[in-house]
Amino acid sequence: MAVIMRGNYFFVQPGAKCYKISSNFTNYFLLGIVNIGPYFLEAKIVEDEFAISGKLLNPEGKLSCTVENNFVTSTQNVTKEMTPSGYRLKEKDTGRMLLEMMVIEKGICLIKGIIYNENGNVVAEDKDQDFVIYSGPAIIGKSGNAIGLKID
Repeated sequence: MAVIMRGNYFFVQPGAKCYKISSNFTNYFLLGIVNIGPYFLEAKIVEDEFAISGKLLNPEGKLSCTVENNFVTSTQNVTKEMTPSGYRLKEKDTGRMLLEMMVIEKGICLIKGIIYNENGNVVAEDKDQDFVIYSGPAIIGKSGNAIGLKID
């Protein structure tokens, strides 16, 4: 039987800057394992700013780019487009969107895109102004050593 959790606040208060992840609001999100696994996506709030880092793969499981605190640090054919509410990363040759960061009303940051694992399987993607996790490992919410929700 599936458990559905919606509308929870992990280490943030209503009205504070946050990310919307799986219908919950949080100050921190990690998908995959930072710098160990073949892919990862980490979203946190640093000095009151949204900061996204990650190693993004294409549908074939090959590295498309790495991002560190919103800056593309390693690229294999990727462009960064600034938008009125954030930015978008796209593959130059296919035009396929890898990732988009978009701030909407009241400081809520939406993550858009499809995150693939090394086998080309979708592990997370945006759906209807939400970012849905299909498989872990993932962490939603963090404060010091305290973790809000861990998904294996």
